[in-house]
Amino acid sequence: MASNCYPCILDRAKFECDLVFSQELEKKAAVEELLDYMAGHKSGVPALVGTKRENIIKRRSGNPDPYQRLKEESNRVAADLLPLAEEFYEKADDKIEALVRIAAAANSMEFGVKGHDFDNSTFAGVFLNTLCEKLHGDIDEVKRRLCSYNNILYLTDNCGEVVFDLFVIEKLGRMGKRVVVGSKSEPVLNDVTMSELLAMTDMKVEVIATGNVVGTALEHLESEACALLFDPGWLILSKGMGNFETITEFEERLTGRLIYILRAKCEPVAMVIGVPRGTLVAKSI
Repeated sequence: MASNCYPCILDRAKFECDLVFSQELEKKAAVEELLDYMAGHKSGVPALVGTKRENIIKRRSGNPDPYQRLKEESNRVAADLLPLAEEFYEKADDKIEALVRIAAAANSMEFGVKGHDFDNSTFAGVFLNTLCEKLHGDIDEVKRRLCSYNNILYLTDNCGEVVFDLFVIEKLGRMGKRVVVGSKSEPVLNDVTMSELLAMTDMKVEVIATGNVVGTALEHLESEACALLFDPGWLILSKGMGNFETITEFEERLTGRLIYILRAKCEPVAMVIGVPRGTLVAKSI
């Protein structure tokens, strides 16, 4: 937890409370329970403290998926933009880099992050520019790994962006890669679940559950996902900040076959990576 993490987690709690509660007293009670928890977990991993926030709000509201409407809306927005991604890919001289850019740009689709301004209604107007932004990281090494590994564990993040992830996965499959997709076993934040992902595509996709927490935390990881994660024959492609926050706790065990792809939407994550906040990242470990 960085100093920035505390107000960010609370800001997102207020954002979510406004989604599911109509009474101020209900919102206040949920935020105060979260404050009590945070006071006792000052050195926690932000993604896991965020998971506790999700559990508090879901339990108090009786709503198992507070982001359901926004997730559905994000998927529709992304589906409308997919032809632009397809055109970008078809025109690209470097197909692998184009896929990485599409995956990174899609990670812009995130709500409630302090300092990150995103709205479904305006994303269409900036999507093409996003695809062409500077991509921070060691792109040559990222491309080398994507070419050299035949097996890829693709850890998804949000709804909306997963529409583009499926496009990337389909293209990797056509290149002869076996791609297994790791998604959430049940709703948490606006992350895509296994059942949601399978319902979105007619493509034959191998999907496994990674757990029910924000990110990929070993103590909450499903056994099948854990086996692939630590199999030296598999490249790990990790999408988003939640996965970054949790996997960096044990990334040394994945050295040589881990790629982070994300938009560094918050200052602490950007500082750890060593990039300006808000930039696109494709970083190999």
